[in-house]
Amino acid sequence: MIFRKHSLLKRVTLWCAGTLAVFSLITAAASFAIGYEEAKDRQDDILKEVVGMLSRDIVQQRQRNKIQELTLGGFYGPGSDKGETLPQYGALTMDDDVFEDHFQLDDDSKDAVVQAGETVLVRMLHKKGRALTVTFRQSYSNGAHTAEFAGDKYRFYLRTLSDGTHVAAAQRLSERNEEILVRALTAAAPILILTPVMLLVLILVLWHGLKPVQQLVKEIQERKADDLSSLSYEGLPEELERIMTAVNDMFARVEELRGRETRFVADAAHELRSPVTALSLQVDRLSNMPMSEQAQQTVADIRAGIARLANLISQLLTLKRVQAGQEKAVDGPQTAQCLKVVTSVVEDIYWEAESKEIAVEVAGFDTNEAQSACAAMPEASLFCLVRNLVHNAVHYVPQGGNVTISFREQSDRLILCVADTGPGIPEAERTRVFDPFYRVLGTQQTGTGLGLAICKTIADRYGCAIALDWTDSQAQKGLSVTVDMPKA
Repeated sequence: MIFRKHSLLKRVTLWCAGTLAVFSLITAAASFAIGYEEAKDRQDDILKEVVGMLSRDIVQQRQRNKIQELTLGGFYGPGSDKGETLPQYGALTMDDDVFEDHFQLDDDSKDAVVQAGETVLVRMLHKKGRALTVTFRQSYSNGAHTAEFAGDKYRFYLRTLSDGTHVAAAQRLSERNEEILVRALTAAAPILILTPVMLLVLILVLWHGLKPVQQLVKEIQERKADDLSSLSYEGLPEELERIMTAVNDMFARVEELRGRETRFVADAAHELRSPVTALSLQVDRLSNMPMSEQAQQTVADIRAGIARLANLISQLLTLKRVQAGQEKAVDGPQTAQCLKVVTSVVEDIYWEAESKEIAVEVAGFDTNEAQSACAAMPEASLFCLVRNLVHNAVHYVPQGGNVTISFREQSDRLILCVADTGPGIPEAERTRVFDPFYRVLGTQQTGTGLGLAICKTIADRYGCAIALDWTDSQAQKGLSVTVDMPKA
């Protein structure tokens, strides 16, 4: 669920980062555990080495005393004319195994045990190697043990020489554990330190590897809604080419279906125009014939229905042309002078507004800059957009109302507003009025429900924004339609 809101790069990065983090933690934990055990063994080995050195010192001291005794007894050194030589002692030059064989008791010997209550001189690894006289509360055999001396816990190593002398070296347990912990952390630290570096390298590799995908996403996001042209395969990996082939095939099918729909609607509308025109002529001819007042009213209703049908056909054709992008002139200018377009719309809508005694006002074109301002869209497209907005306002404004077309410039944007004194559109309905054939319930005027849909389609195509609001927000009356257009 958490990955649904993230891009592909973020998803892959999160998955890889999570995997790397878990792997690093497991590896660091394993390294810590191995390092911890190795550090423990190493500390025991240090104690054993110290005991070995102490044992050699004791043996060396005994050898010196023995030599002195022999010398005093009449023995002579090597090369004496009497042929007598001093005893040769090579214990100190022997390797550990040989030394233990000659001068240390076998661990299986019952004498290689310190009995409970026996006092032993233990050399400390701390306090500058000071010796501590220890009375053991229990029996200990040769080897490494943990015991409490003088209120502190110690780790000590015990050896027994061949003459029964016990040799021991001890290390305070707290210092030992601290040393072990430092060594274990030292073993795991490189992995923990390298993890962020590896993560950074991973992100860079993923970013570089997924750069074509990011470019593809950017291209799709920046593409207009009606653009169904094929996407480029350039720079895409082989796996994505198959996806792009499927997407392009889908675009082609959608384009074909849209073309079929447009052609069908256009053909149907054109086919309907002829009989509608014929019906209109017949109704006009019929209205000139003598008939009762009731019949005349019926003919008037028929004429109004035919007019609505003709308007619906015209609006439907306009919508389909706009959706298909056929409303812009291929060879014509791609910019539209706003004042010129607004003037043309007012002239086109004049007689309809005059019949309802609606005043159409234009404001905001007082300066030279405003009069020459151009929107970044074809003139035919801007005319279609503005005319539908003004026509919609005139259509829904009651008899004797007002319609105001205002204009202003804002940075690199042009703001065109069409405000009326009609009933307005409730806020709850404003998101749906741009849907084709949707009409606000409760209005007395009839309409096709296509005017705002046409405006929205044109606005989306040329990067415009349409906002709806009350003309009189306090009274919640009237409709104000603001079009934010890019400046040419």
